Amino acid sequence: MNEHLFPTYTLPSSPPITLCEMLGPKVFDYPFFNKGVSALSKPSLVEKRHVMVDMPVSDEANLLEIKGFVFHTAHCGSTLLGRMLGKLPDVRVVSETEAINGLLLACWFCDLPEAEVMAHLRKIMEAYRQPLRGERSLIFKMTSWNVCFLPLFQQLYPEVPWLYIDRDTDAVVQSLLRSGLGFVEWWDHLSDFLRRRFLGDAHDCPDKESYLRQMVDRHRFYAQQWDNKKSRFVQYPDFIDAFASVVLPHFQLHFSAAEMESALEMAQYE
Repeated sequence: MNEHLFPTYTLPSSPPITLCEMLGPKVFDYPFFNKGVSALSKPSLVEKRHVMVDMPVSDEANLLEIKGFVFHTAHCGSTLLGRMLGKLPDVRVVSETEAINGLLLACWFCDLPEAEVMAHLRKIMEAYRQPLRGERSLIFKMTSWNVCFLPLFQQLYPEVPWLYIDRDTDAVVQSLLRSGLGFVEWWDHLSDFLRRRFLGDAHDCPDKESYLRQMVDRHRFYAQQWDNKKSRFVQYPDFIDAFASVVLPHFQLHFSAAEMESALEMAQYE
């Protein structure tokens, strides 16, 4: 099977250390990249993880084109959209990789210089551009709180379009309370460091539900603050019906009739 070294995890340290593993194309079929890594990694190969170093210079013509970024509020259908986009054989979707998450956490925890973060982030993202099975395009679906770092992605790839998915606040908050995962867990941390970094002056909330509402509002604030001509804002579940008319044109992607039918089938369980 064709394999490449892909970034899998970044230790939030100074300097940040990104680990890579030899992985095949199936890892990108999972709803979340690191779920695929966990499912496909062999225990006997754990010791063969590599520390990411400078990637060799590749011919730009042979690398996947980054078609877009998906930012979102959380629990708003972004995973569904990623899976719909992944139904096109030409498209690779990298979903919420811990290689990027760890680096951005290192930016907060260690107060890394912006230039260092951007240089390391570019190495990670360029590593995902290595083709495996005939793909030509690449979409990054970000973890929701990554929207706080939107300016970094815009500086690195100013011409790449991005999408922001939103959803009714009450629905998001109730879904988050049921899951208890992601940034919900920040509420239970002994330190309020992460809450303060994301919420700023609004970090001191009286209870968990108030905290989650502030988080949802702050996600929108960051997306709107860094709105530019490359952005598009959509709402769940409206983006499902607008998949062909709004989402695909925004990312300059083209589905055949059969591929479109397959993509829309992903939404039947919503």
